[in-house]
Amino acid sequence: MFDRNDLHAAVKAGILDEATSGALERFLARRNGADASGDPESLRFLANLNDIFLSIGIVLLLSGLIALFGKLLLPEEPTPLLGAAALVPSILAAWGLAEYFCKRRRLLLPSIVLCTAFSLLTGLAASLVVGNGAVDEIASTGDAFYAIGNLGMLGGLTTGAAALAFFLRFRLPFALFVLAIALAVTAYSGVAFFGNTGLVIGGTMSMIVGLITLAVAIFLDAGDPQRLTRRSDHAFWLHLAAAPQIILGLRGLTLGFFGGSAQTMPASILLASLLGFALLSLALNRRALIVSSLVTYAIAITALIGNMGLGVVNTTIFTLIVLGSAVVLIGGGWSTARRMVLAILPRGGLFSRIFPDEDAPPGLARA
Repeated sequence: MFDRNDLHAAVKAGILDEATSGALERFLARRNGADASGDPESLRFLANLNDIFLSIGIVLLLSGLIALFGKLLLPEEPTPLLGAAALVPSILAAWGLAEYFCKRRRLLLPSIVLCTAFSLLTGLAASLVVGNGAVDEIASTGDAFYAIGNLGMLGGLTTGAAALAFFLRFRLPFALFVLAIALAVTAYSGVAFFGNTGLVIGGTMSMIVGLITLAVAIFLDAGDPQRLTRRSDHAFWLHLAAAPQIILGLRGLTLGFFGGSAQTMPASILLASLLGFALLSLALNRRALIVSSLVTYAIAITALIGNMGLGVVNTTIFTLIVLGSAVVLIGGGWSTARRMVLAILPRGGLFSRIFPDEDAPPGLARA
C-alpha cells in the first residue's frame, strides 16, 4: 500500500523530483496490483476512526459558534444582515482549521467537512445579505421568481467562488464537486429567474448541465489515461457531480420529473438510454453513471414489468431480482465487462486516452 499524498509531499520537500515521483508511483501501483489499491475510484476518505472523530468535532464546533454568535448578535427580531454577521466567525474558523487539517496534515474526511462548511456558510451569508427584505417585498408570482432567481444565483455563485478559493489554496479535489454543484444551482436558479421552471422540472436544464460537467470530467481523464495524477482525482468528483444530474434529466425528459405511472414506450426508451450510459460508464472506467441511475433503473424496470399485469408484489420481486443480478454481475466482472465494451470501440489516439485500456497501471482517486 502507498499514499500518493506522501509522494506529493516528498516532491514538495525536494526529496524527489516530479519524474522520479511519477515513475515510483507507477512502479508501486503495478507491484501492489489492482486488488491492493488499484481501483481508479477508491474512496479512501479516512485513514482511521480518528478522522471520523475529528469530523464530528468540527461539525459540533462550527455549530456551536453559529449558535453562540447568533445569540450574541441577533435581537428578538433578527434581521438577515445580522444573521449573515453571525455566520462570519464560523466561516473564518472553518478556513483556519483547514489550514491545519487540510494544508498541513492532509486529513481527507475532515478536509471534506471543512470545505463543505466553508463553502455553504459563505453562500448562505451572501444570500442573507442580498436577500435582506427581499422576501417581504414579494407581492406576486413574478416577484417570487425574481427573489428565487436573485437569491439562488447569488448563493450558488458565492458558494462556487468559496469552493474555488478552497481548491486553489488547499488543492482538495472534493472542492471541485462543491464548485460543480454550486454552478449547477446557479444555472437552475437563473432559469427560475426568467420564470422557466419547466426547463428544470422537465429535465432539460439538468441534462444540459450534467452533460457539460461530464465533458469536463472526460477532458481531465483524457489528460491522465493511466489514472495516476491528480487530474484523475479531479475528474472523479466531477463524474459524481455530473451523473445524478444526467440521470434526473433523462428521467424528466422521458417520464416526467416525478416518474409518474410510466407507459411501456417511455419506460423502454428510458431503459435503453440508461443501458447506453452504462456502456459509456464501463468504457470510461467510471461507475458514477451506473450507481446514480439505480433508482431510475428500478423505476423503468418496474414500469415495464408492471404493465404486464403481474401485480405489485410480483413486480417488486422481479424488479429486485433483475436489478440486483445485473449489479452483482457487472460489479463482480467489471474488468471483463470493460474488455468486452472496449473490443467494439476504436483504439489509439484520443479514444485510448478517453477510454483507457483495462490493463493500464491502476491509480487512486481520492478526496
